[in-house]
Amino acid sequence: MMTTVSKREKEQRRKLQHFLADLALLGSLQGFKYFQPWLRGKEELLLTVVNEDLKLLVTARQPKMMPSSFLRTFYFVLREPSSEEHLLPASPSEREMAVPEVNCTLFLLAGYMKYGRPHAWIRSNHERLVSIRGTDSMVRDTPLKLKSITDWQAGGIRVWDVVSELVSLCTVPFPSNPFALDMRYIQSLPVSERFLATGALLNFLETYAVCGNRDELHYEKVLEEVKPLRRLHVQTLLELQRLKKTSAEQDVDIAECVS
Repeated sequence: MMTTVSKREKEQRRKLQHFLADLALLGSLQGFKYFQPWLRGKEELLLTVVNEDLKLLVTARQPKMMPSSFLRTFYFVLREPSSEEHLLPASPSEREMAVPEVNCTLFLLAGYMKYGRPHAWIRSNHERLVSIRGTDSMVRDTPLKLKSITDWQAGGIRVWDVVSELVSLCTVPFPSNPFALDMRYIQSLPVSERFLATGALLNFLETYAVCGNRDELHYEKVLEEVKPLRRLHVQTLLELQRLKKTSAEQDVDIAECVS
């Protein structure tokens, strides 16, 4: 019996370590259109998710009647949480210093070893997603009942599954690709920063291509982002090399003038 429990605990710890590695990878990225991650420590990640895709909403409002799919609202009905459900994050909401951007909702994703599994908490605009029964702080410090996190116990669930579910619940209208890239933003980055950003994003997308769920409707859409991103990465590398060459030649000219 003890051996069985020990094996189960070791397996759960191993799975959680994989989730934390995913969390660290995601937290190093920038350039997504519908969300922005920010790694905070080894076990926590703040995720800012866009509430409304304003460009699509404007397009959708051109006809007199907006499709009902653009108007859907989601609610997690939280009853008065029991002590078992009220799992406090290491960073309680009352001490949350992060402020979400306009038209965004802030979430906290974490994989605490003491809980043995991932959880997600809502940090702002909870009235959009939650029917409140209990104090405001209790709602914000009670984990959301996400399908992806519930299914995590069975295995095969990665951090992108959690992010995809949060985008699908939060962003209106629901984008065909929750991992769409903001290429205009990426291209605006300084050359050296752009090179690192495109390289990190490529690593993430290629990992998703191998390990992601091919049955997801957005799987092919994610793969479509790889080719233009790889092209931009190579272009940025060449630009970086030209800049370094020019800088080296200037240094030589200055040295010759001094001598």
